[in-house]
Amino acid sequence: MKGPIETVAILGAGPAACTLAIHLARGGIRVALLHRRRSVPLLVGESLVPAIIVILRRLGVEDEVRSYGKYKPGAIFDMNEFGGFPFTFRDFSAPLPDYAYNVPRIQFEATLVGAAQRAGARVIETEAKVERVAGMDRVQLSAETLAACGDIFSGQPDLIVDATGRARVVPRLLDIPSRAGGRTDTALFAHLDKTEFYKDGYVHSSRLDHGWSWRIPLQDRMSLGIVIPSEHLTDRGTTPEERYDNLLKHDSVLRAVTAGAKRLTPVMEYANYQLVSTRLIGDGWALVGDTAGFVDPVFSSGLLIGLTSAEELAEAIRTGTIAAFQEYERSVIHHLKTWHEIVSYFYDGRMFTAFRVGEMMRKNFLIRLGYPHINKHMGRIFSGAAAKAPYSMGMMRFLMKYGMKNEDPKDMAIR
Repeated sequence: MKGPIETVAILGAGPAACTLAIHLARGGIRVALLHRRRSVPLLVGESLVPAIIVILRRLGVEDEVRSYGKYKPGAIFDMNEFGGFPFTFRDFSAPLPDYAYNVPRIQFEATLVGAAQRAGARVIETEAKVERVAGMDRVQLSAETLAACGDIFSGQPDLIVDATGRARVVPRLLDIPSRAGGRTDTALFAHLDKTEFYKDGYVHSSRLDHGWSWRIPLQDRMSLGIVIPSEHLTDRGTTPEERYDNLLKHDSVLRAVTAGAKRLTPVMEYANYQLVSTRLIGDGWALVGDTAGFVDPVFSSGLLIGLTSAEELAEAIRTGTIAAFQEYERSVIHHLKTWHEIVSYFYDGRMFTAFRVGEMMRKNFLIRLGYPHINKHMGRIFSGAAAKAPYSMGMMRFLMKYGMKNEDPKDMAIR
């Protein structure tokens, strides 16, 4: 990378793209968001965590998000015969806010696009066409795309940022290798008119007969997603709707919590989504958000990583040095790697086995004495702070290694 960087083209206009655009435009950098409106709305309900509230405040959009968001005081993990594990943010989120929101993705994106425009970023509704520069580790906007940008740039922008998510435009053009996660799950999600909830506003994650599900309460409906090993979908139908509806009818947990519910939307389906790019920066380009890497929907880490990486990239761009971009790449890859580790403890059963053992041993004087401290640091995972807190992660690793007692974590693993 060569500084100073005065013009930036961002491919995409999702949350990470807009967060980056807002910070750059505020700093006087000319920035354009290049995107075409979705042909099909993204129907996921975003479950925010307290660490994101701090970012929304920096962006100046929390009040608007609150107007359509569902107040979220915590999360509940239902592990079936092993009981439920509720986590309330006020018990462990300090110094972060003790709340978050559940928001519909469409409105959330509109809020951030509007904030980017108010900051001075230009939004160009065009399909961004990018070309590889022959023989170089570099890409450029096509002549057609440059023409659509009008007078924003004088020639090619100083930097092109790929925030296209699963489309991964720049990595595909430059043949950048990626690392797949260890799982081959499929995620299906849609909106229902209602489901059963134990606590209002809390996100509910439940272990299923196979896989797990999320239930996110929005203001007027529910976002319900199912994450299931792909081999368990082969006999559930030929379309996403058939597979989703059959799972609601035949899984013992889903059947109980969605009795009498009506599906309000089509079903979206993603397969094998655990993917991390091996390189995030190059000659005049950078990756951000899901294009850089996506871990897993559990713990709502995707949006947190995306917005955090956008703020870090904005700082690297303002600094404009090779060292700053290298630090950005190192930090994001480390963040993704840490969340992969946290997610693995959920899937292999160690996380909630350790929590269950801790609950069982609370009568022990030493355990009772240390329990509030342990609970505080383990709870930081669900507030979004753990992956950036070495002490909390160190405590988690200790518990995952020594906190099983005589319990077999396979009993609480995601099947």
